[in-house]
Amino acid sequence: MRILNKIRLAYRNLKEHKLRSFLTLLSIAVGIAAIVSLIIIGQSMVQAVGERFEGTVDIIRVLPGHVIPGRDFVSYGSFTEEDGEAVKEIAGVADVSSWMIEIAEAGYEGRFAPVELMGGDPADIGRFLGGAVQLKEGRLIREGATREAIVSASTLKHLNRWLEAELKVGDTLTINGVDLTIVGIMAYDLAALDVSHRVLLPKETAREITQSDNVMLMLVRIDDLARVDEIEDQIEELLDERHGVTGLTTATSVEGLLGRVETVFLIIQAFVIGIAFIALIVGGIGIVNIMLISVIERTREIGIMKAIGATSEDVLYLFLVEAATISLIGGLLGVLAGVAISAVVSTFISGFIIADMPLIIGPDVLVGGLIIALVTGIISGLYPARRAAKMRPIEALRHE
Repeated sequence: MRILNKIRLAYRNLKEHKLRSFLTLLSIAVGIAAIVSLIIIGQSMVQAVGERFEGTVDIIRVLPGHVIPGRDFVSYGSFTEEDGEAVKEIAGVADVSSWMIEIAEAGYEGRFAPVELMGGDPADIGRFLGGAVQLKEGRLIREGATREAIVSASTLKHLNRWLEAELKVGDTLTINGVDLTIVGIMAYDLAALDVSHRVLLPKETAREITQSDNVMLMLVRIDDLARVDEIEDQIEELLDERHGVTGLTTATSVEGLLGRVETVFLIIQAFVIGIAFIALIVGGIGIVNIMLISVIERTREIGIMKAIGATSEDVLYLFLVEAATISLIGGLLGVLAGVAISAVVSTFISGFIIADMPLIIGPDVLVGGLIIALVTGIISGLYPARRAAKMRPIEALRHE
């Protein structure tokens, strides 16, 4: 029996039982859609996060405190400018940028809103923050400027809500009595710096506003990524020793943060994909069920086919083609649905979490989804197909 004839017979049988076939392939489609969408979203998010860290993979973030479960980051004190100079002397450290982070009060036309100031050298914005700063509008703070500030789009929204204003680039914002001009708006908060509703401004202006010299963040650039763990330990030991406090300092590399992000994504993907495979198993069981029913319903047909010359292999392949067709159609629908779901989720993430997250749709993911569906169908249809192939023509013809 030619393969084309087998396909025609398989199509005819599936067409005669449209609802039954559709419900079965739907379960396959759900599983494949979940797998494809999760892989696409995971790969896209990892790349988008990596792009936001672009130019900062050789940066170590140093903070005076620790992350405590259930309480987020807890500060134990502060650093000084002299601490930064001491860190520069560590072998493998190329440069250090120190930043002040303080709570302040922003005012506009008699109304006030809480904000956090992040003061540093304007030149360090490009040198140390790299791809973390993505301007949506305006420009960066000019070197030597003392009355300029940058805010993120979410921070600006926060300020406008609290102040009942419509602040934009070029407007003046008063912080603790000091007037600042908003010169730029970042698309999103600074990646990897736990920034929430912060105003980025020159360090001298931050000192004037807060009357403080406390350094709450150091960004340390290293020249040898192979020694990142060693340098982190040396920084922590040095600063703890300088302040006479054990466990004061937390040093974390951006590369390490990226690794943890990828690990979290992989864990989430593995968990949800495991659930998706359950849907595939259910779909496979559905294929076994309808194929067994089909074998029973077509017993006389099988007997006639064998009586006129069809071999056991012909019958076996006929039913395998039916199972493969159901699963392949389900896989195709699942792949299309997975891409559509990924596009919707990407739009949401781009609007609220990661700026302009591009979809990474690799052909290996799409082809892989179809192969998984096809293999599921063939494995599921193997038992019913073998059962049909083993039927004896005489017994099959007697079946009522």
